[in-house]
Amino acid sequence: MKLYYKKLTACIAALLLLMPIILSAQNIMEEKRIALIGFENMDEGDEHDYLTSLITAVIREDLSHTEGIILLERNLMRKVLDEQKMQISGLFEDSNAIQAGKLLGSDYLSGGGFIVMDTEVLLDITLIDVETGRVISFSSRGNSEDIIHLAAEKIARELTGKRHFFRTAETDRPIIKQALLPPGELRFFSHLIDARIYIDDEFYGYTPGDSRVPTEIELSAGEHSIGIDLGPNFGIVIEPEISFEKWRGEFTVESGKTIVIEDPTRHFNDRLYDLQKVLREDKTIYLPSDEIWVNQYDFNFTDRLGMPVTGSLTMNLSPTGTGGLNARAMLIYNHERHVFTLECPAEEEIEFEKTIGFIDLDIELDCRYSDRADADWDIWRNDVYQGMHRE
Repeated sequence: MKLYYKKLTACIAALLLLMPIILSAQNIMEEKRIALIGFENMDEGDEHDYLTSLITAVIREDLSHTEGIILLERNLMRKVLDEQKMQISGLFEDSNAIQAGKLLGSDYLSGGGFIVMDTEVLLDITLIDVETGRVISFSSRGNSEDIIHLAAEKIARELTGKRHFFRTAETDRPIIKQALLPPGELRFFSHLIDARIYIDDEFYGYTPGDSRVPTEIELSAGEHSIGIDLGPNFGIVIEPEISFEKWRGEFTVESGKTIVIEDPTRHFNDRLYDLQKVLREDKTIYLPSDEIWVNQYDFNFTDRLGMPVTGSLTMNLSPTGTGGLNARAMLIYNHERHVFTLECPAEEEIEFEKTIGFIDLDIELDCRYSDRADADWDIWRNDVYQGMHRE
């Protein structure tokens, strides 16, 4: 019995010593040799022939880094086939494809073709098992390099039985040359009259002056720019610092599609007025009346230093009973409270102005009419004013 256990122990030890060799031999047996034939442009024209070498190169690069796959060198393939007077191109149409695979010493032949449909590529892949003659076909479709990596992933999975990922964020890039894509269209709307239009920094024409009628421009697919020039008083105001520029926009045109852009160019004073006006309201109280009218208005803006300004104005109006009007204004400016009381006698008109921080408060009371009393109040920014673009 002891002799039996000694022999068993010796056998186990021998197997353990041989295990790396056995596993190594198994791995070698599992490696698949593949001859990548190439990919044919099935379009009628030759403008997309450049994709032939691109597709082959990308798939070859992906498979060359895949464990368990051995890629045959193209020069070696050509030498072997030349000796047999066979061509690499057209092997899949040749009835001797399996024979060629055996001559090359490959386990698989792979190749295929592609067609370009507008902005997309349809890639068909054929994989032939040289030993069994089994033909495996699959396809991928899209407009980026990812469709080629996807094809390589399918080949690798078929050969190794494992999933591989060759697609990354960087591979999501177009493979069709932009100049070969059908053009797109820009429809540009502008209210300006006879402003100069520049496309990609080249003069194109003039705006028609009707905001309802677009300027239609056919452009190649890809990145473009547009600019408008109507002299030194027109453009866009850059906030919050308040600087002035001629408008220029960048946009992307997609093949066969239309992009719509509206011109933001304005007279600088128009935009400055909008920025300057914070609040403008009025109220009429018809006399005689004992109405007490109260309303609150909130406001906010960003000053030229980029700091937020917030506040509110509460107006309280009450007739005096003798044709006059009393007003109480409570202004909150960046959490600081200011209260002002005004009295306007009958048949008179008064004005009140106060500057607080970056705003000017203006209040007018008008009691000159026997049947009504009018009140107007405005808040204006004092760090912005019309005409400052000329300084």
